[in-house]
Amino acid sequence: MAAQRVKAKDYRKAASVLVEAFYDDPVCLYLCHCSYDQQYRKVLQGMMEYIVYAHIMRGIVLQVDDFSGVSLWMGPGNNMDDWYSIVRSGMWRLNYQLDSEGRQRFFREFLPILHDTKAEILQQRDDSSWYLVYVGIKRNSQGKGCLRKLIQPIMDVCSQQNLPIYLESSHPHNRAIYEHFGFALKKTIYLKRDTSQIPLEIMVREADTLLTSDTKPKNSTSNPASISDNVNSTASIPAAYVC
Repeated sequence: MAAQRVKAKDYRKAASVLVEAFYDDPVCLYLCHCSYDQQYRKVLQGMMEYIVYAHIMRGIVLQVDDFSGVSLWMGPGNNMDDWYSIVRSGMWRLNYQLDSEGRQRFFREFLPILHDTKAEILQQRDDSSWYLVYVGIKRNSQGKGCLRKLIQPIMDVCSQQNLPIYLESSHPHNRAIYEHFGFALKKTIYLKRDTSQIPLEIMVREADTLLTSDTKPKNSTSNPASISDNVNSTASIPAAYVC
């Protein structure tokens, strides 16, 4: 089954997939800064719900095989940092759910370094790129082709329109997986507000290296069909999210 667009009513279900997939993730553990497992799960669930809802509003959220896996995307010129998204998604609640150190890590360190690094790596192409923010697959569904289904529709669009895809990976063993899909390591950054630094690998997939000799790059234009042709969905694709 092809990937499907996630609707707003299912944002909690999508967030739960990410919680399971990233529960032991060093970056999530670092950001939530919790002493107890029950507290950590609650904070992580809330964080993922806010992030998923913001991407439903401003980007694209895909799920596959009845929420066996989920991917979160931001299209060209879009982000979740504006006040409207912060308020509507509920992300402002993290100010009260995270402790003082957690707030420093998330709002003062994590978000700024992600923003600045993406701008540094992509430079003038920053606003004409796709951003794979999260992709998570339930453990019992890993190795069954879910990852390809979750990223192929956007990769197809980017290959057709000659646009890069940007991501951060928190696990070095994921590098080979992403390299298989055409991504290349560009830089490693570190979260430093702890006794041990937490690495994030920055990777970019350049569409132009995959174009055949008889394929001409297309201009960045609004074309809802370019994604909906590859994604099963009853919801239309807003033109603002399609380059």
